[in-house]
Amino acid sequence: MKHSVRELLDVVYRYYPRGIDVIEQADIQRYKETEEYGRLVVARRRAAADERWPALLRRIEERFPSSIVTNNSFHLPTGALDASYSFSVSLPDTTGGRTLWFHIGFLVPYYIVYGWRLIQFVRQPERFRVVFGGVNFFIPRSPNDSALVANSDDETLKSVTFGESYIDFELSDDELPYAEWIARDIEATFGCERMPPEVGAVLVPDVAVNPRALGKARLCDCLFTAGHEWVPPSPSEVRTPGVEVDASSLTGRFVAVLKVLAALYNILWSLMPEARGVFFGGVTTDGVLRKEEILRVLAEIRVLMDPPKTPRGIASKRELEVAIREVEALVAGWDGEGEPPASMVAWASSFLASWLVDSDPKASS
Repeated sequence: MKHSVRELLDVVYRYYPRGIDVIEQADIQRYKETEEYGRLVVARRRAAADERWPALLRRIEERFPSSIVTNNSFHLPTGALDASYSFSVSLPDTTGGRTLWFHIGFLVPYYIVYGWRLIQFVRQPERFRVVFGGVNFFIPRSPNDSALVANSDDETLKSVTFGESYIDFELSDDELPYAEWIARDIEATFGCERMPPEVGAVLVPDVAVNPRALGKARLCDCLFTAGHEWVPPSPSEVRTPGVEVDASSLTGRFVAVLKVLAALYNILWSLMPEARGVFFGGVTTDGVLRKEEILRVLAEIRVLMDPPKTPRGIASKRELEVAIREVEALVAGWDGEGEPPASMVAWASSFLASWLVDSDPKASS
């Protein structure tokens, strides 16, 4: 290594402002007005004008005519994105037709090369999704919970198989001939060397690089390209995806909860100008109906009803007012949480039966 980690951090601080996050629009604007960001824009445009870069790509294409060489740095003349030349090379002769990715830094004399790998996991699902009454419900509980799913013995709900991709700096035997030839050309052309993965993984505590918030950016994000997970995830960090459960498999108690919630959210979303049908959003529930949630949704509905601003709300104003008064009276007389009273479920069933039939097909599909 030509630089210590401390020296690499000093380079980062020359081109990235410290202590400014990139979450709020006001912070992003302030970020772009800094001297550091201005230097980075100049460096990107200068790099885009360097003729050694397109010449390198041409040589790689000539050396490996059966491969597809993709230039991922067309944006550099605009001064936007990345601190490196980026390209990928498909490997048609390798098992599975893999791709190698290269990033050549122009802020520091280093490059990286890696492939993508896929890890297969088989796990018990920890959550599930169900569509009920035209609403997407997300349930952060096991689909094997007999209080929620009646046929919890269904084998399709016992496990879920999924893949998690990650960056691998250790190249396989069939990747090495490509990588070694290209690496020699990179080193001869730009006078740089390969950065060890453990150095690139060093965290930069006081710099943000979109989409990395403060404390999350690594040297690779700052000196090459941001947005990748440069460290393979540990099994405990990999989130298990949920499974989809058919509404016919749910217990009667859970169906009662979903009926009430579906009725309320159908009303709410029909009154929201920014919504596009009842699939505007999803609702998360743990299977317990709570009075405070009903009151919160009713309060939002009341605001949007004064007056309604959507075609559906205007056309159904009288029907909705009657429905809202009915559920308000039912909630006022309910003193618990959990399974809703039979009268509330009957109201929701009746409302959904008429509402979904009369709704626009695009909104209820």
